[in-house]
Amino acid sequence: MGATSYYLETYGCALNTADSDMIAGHLNARGAKRVLSPDEAHVIILNTCGVKEPTEDRIIHRLEELSKMTMPVIVAGCLPKISLRRVQKAIPNYAAILGPQSIETLGLIVDRVMKGERGLLHLEPDSGSKLRFFEGPPGSIVCTVPLCEGCLGSCTYCAVKFARGKVKSYSIKSLHDLVRRCVHQGYREIRLTGQDTGVYGHETGKTLVELLHVLEAIEGTHMFRLGMFNPHHILGAIDEFLQVMKSPRFFKFFHMPLQSGSNDILGAMERRYLVEDWRSAVRSIRKKIPMATIATDIIVGFPGETDEDFNKTIEIISDLRLPVVNISKYGDRPGTVASRARNKVNTSVKKDRSRQLSALVAEIVTEQNATWLGWTGPVLVVGAASKAGTLCRNTSYKAVIIQKELTPGSTVDVEITITHRTHLAAVVIP
Repeated sequence: MGATSYYLETYGCALNTADSDMIAGHLNARGAKRVLSPDEAHVIILNTCGVKEPTEDRIIHRLEELSKMTMPVIVAGCLPKISLRRVQKAIPNYAAILGPQSIETLGLIVDRVMKGERGLLHLEPDSGSKLRFFEGPPGSIVCTVPLCEGCLGSCTYCAVKFARGKVKSYSIKSLHDLVRRCVHQGYREIRLTGQDTGVYGHETGKTLVELLHVLEAIEGTHMFRLGMFNPHHILGAIDEFLQVMKSPRFFKFFHMPLQSGSNDILGAMERRYLVEDWRSAVRSIRKKIPMATIATDIIVGFPGETDEDFNKTIEIISDLRLPVVNISKYGDRPGTVASRARNKVNTSVKKDRSRQLSALVAEIVTEQNATWLGWTGPVLVVGAASKAGTLCRNTSYKAVIIQKELTPGSTVDVEITITHRTHLAAVVIP
């Protein structure tokens, strides 16, 4: 590949972030050079996402922009396996299109593209483990390690399953060795990710708890943040799960989607758990780890959602008062069962429900953050905040902003002096 330079643009979830780190690792090992501007590159690579329509629209717009350039463009990631025709229409002069499991093939594709080939299409998965290509992001103390790919679900609204397929878990040994290398390279926040981390090891006879015990034993000054898991996959072993999560090695952060407060809607979504299961898991977490930050996801306006169904969502969020609620308005995804439903919710109703829930969540978050006023304790310094100051994380993974320049990767003791809806403000304790 020689001195080929590439520009890599990433969209979507933490799993896509990890895929981009493996793309970079593979291409770098072949002698390519990653550059920070498209203008400096010989080839542009877009690692795409297809989980939501607004994200797809943004990617399509970007591809339409890039189609006007003479530089070759390679489209990778989930979107080609979800909306291939739309991708091809947006950039008919594409150099190559690949799926999310084609990272090994990508190196060979780049070689062919640099020799002038165009219109290459490769959506088939590679046979080997792409984890071996992983290379953490430069200039950061945060890296994202994938535990597994694929899921066990058949959610009627989700198209990602078409792109990622069935569960494929990386071995405990390979993950242990990778995390150990990341620790030695200086990464302080290690995010453990997957479409559903709770299904880890389903096809190999291993479990998430077994893996977490092994990773917890790795010596260093790092901390882990566990990614999203569905409640029904951890309820059977929740005591063991929470026991390992109590370790100071883990941020006390739990991302567990609810999606709807109505069992009727959960059934229509084929979520495979009841509201009561989710509520039970929340209560168990709070009982064992009182300071935990619990995050959830809600979809409003799913086909067939009545006012009564939506009010049940309002009621459970109001009752349990979670500090992080990610709200999405339902949108059709290609090829899904829900996209063919005849009982769609009116767009204006979806917008109104989203506004109602957002207002409630804003009130809850402001209230919850206020309880942190006066807290003192250690925070991990992450880096420059988006607007001003330095972003840090406390043990509950709360965003703490300090108006002082601090060294990323260091740990400092602070006192929370002001609370905002979006973050906590603090001063360093001398």
